[in-house]
Amino acid sequence: MGPVKEKWSMEYTLPIDDIEICPIEGWENDQSIDTVVDHRRGTAALWTAFAVLAVALAVAVTYGYSVISKQNTELMWLSGRTDSLGAMQDRVSSLETLVNRSDVRQAILAARVQNMDSDWRSGLDEARFRAAGLVANARQSADRDLSQRTATLNAKMEQMATRQHAQLALIAQLESQLANTRRELASAKSEYTGRLAVLRQQQISSQQEIYSLNNVLSTDQVDFEAEKNRDAEIVQGVALHLTGTDLAHQKFRGWIRIAGGRRTIWVRNHPAELPVVFYPKAGGEAYELVVTKVNRGAVSGYLLLPGEIGSRQQDVASNSKPITTSGQDVF
Repeated sequence: MGPVKEKWSMEYTLPIDDIEICPIEGWENDQSIDTVVDHRRGTAALWTAFAVLAVALAVAVTYGYSVISKQNTELMWLSGRTDSLGAMQDRVSSLETLVNRSDVRQAILAARVQNMDSDWRSGLDEARFRAAGLVANARQSADRDLSQRTATLNAKMEQMATRQHAQLALIAQLESQLANTRRELASAKSEYTGRLAVLRQQQISSQQEIYSLNNVLSTDQVDFEAEKNRDAEIVQGVALHLTGTDLAHQKFRGWIRIAGGRRTIWVRNHPAELPVVFYPKAGGEAYELVVTKVNRGAVSGYLLLPGEIGSRQQDVASNSKPITTSGQDVF
């Protein structure tokens, strides 16, 4: 900035130095009014031009100073950029060297990868061939095993089918035998039922014949009533214990206890009006117990005993009376 100022100061001269100004005494000698007015006008115009020129000069100096300052700043920035461009050129050269090296390394790596790819492909093809051979061998072995197992399974299934047919034939034979056996059992049951009925009828006939011989003997009748779950002593040494009754079918159950011989004669679902014949003493005379009426919780009837025994037991059976009858069941 220093040289610029010096240049302006040395070369530039104000235009006012070249103007000649007349002295005031010369003006006083000139009596012409027009001359004075024109002179004043020229002086004012001169000073106005001088002021305008001074302003223009100041503006030009200011603008030139700002331009020169900006140019100096740009020159300094360009000098710094020049230095940085040199460093950048060095960096670019080093980067180019590194890029060249990386290209070389990349070429080497590509060659290695290509070699490895060829090796892998050859190894992969070999592994594929080996795997295909192993798969073929395994498939053949599996087919052989499957064929053998299928043949064995078919043989077992044929054996099972043969056994099943034999079992079905045996089952049919057993069913036929079972049907025959059932028919034989039914026939035997009906025959047994008929024989049993004939035997029972023969027994009843025999008892009637036996007791018809005893009609000539006199007997005593002792009436009694027995309640459920209680001992009812009919005569001395003979008691009836009633355990249940069937009112619809006129049947009763219980037992007859003989005190002298400590015996118990069981009566199970015995119908009314059918005598129960028993012998209190071995080789003695028979007693007949007849139930004539079955109620819900009690029974009533009479006991037939020999006349001599009834006369000896008047104190026990006060309601005894002589009667002659015959029995049907013997115990």
